[in-house]
Amino acid sequence: MSFDCNIHRVKLARKSDAAEIAALYKRVWDEYSGKFPVALVRSRQPSAERMKGWMREDAYFVARMGSKIVGVMGCSLKHGTCLLMHMVVDRGYRRRGIGSALTKRAINYAKENGATKVWLDTTPRLYEAMALYQKHGFVRCGRLRRHYWGEDVYLYELML
Repeated sequence: MSFDCNIHRVKLARKSDAAEIAALYKRVWDEYSGKFPVALVRSRQPSAERMKGWMREDAYFVARMGSKIVGVMGCSLKHGTCLLMHMVVDRGYRRRGIGSALTKRAINYAKENGATKVWLDTTPRLYEAMALYQKHGFVRCGRLRRHYWGEDVYLYELML
């Protein structure tokens, strides 16, 4: 199943996409080198093999413009909820609705699979991410202090 948004499409990632997804994560998180702890940046830059492992455990959706993957988001269904994770959009493709398309697809995926809520965590330093989630109805419901490598984390949820 695909979700169209303007000129890009959001579809479930295939295992053959793993190397391209890993390269996208590397490019995006390289932007944060020196701004976030090194261990945090590296944890968000999987190898193609590690990406395949992530994809065996959870659903990943990709946004494409033409044949190029320009955005990705993971969804983990556990305990009747859906955790949104690892969303990135390539720098040159931001502010075009790709993050919204990925978020809408993830919410639909959660509903299709009987989840009672969708939730996520993000650092308060990622202002654009927080604004995106709030735009889609997510409400900040918690804060974890010095959680990931010393970074504070905000928790957001959307009840379905």
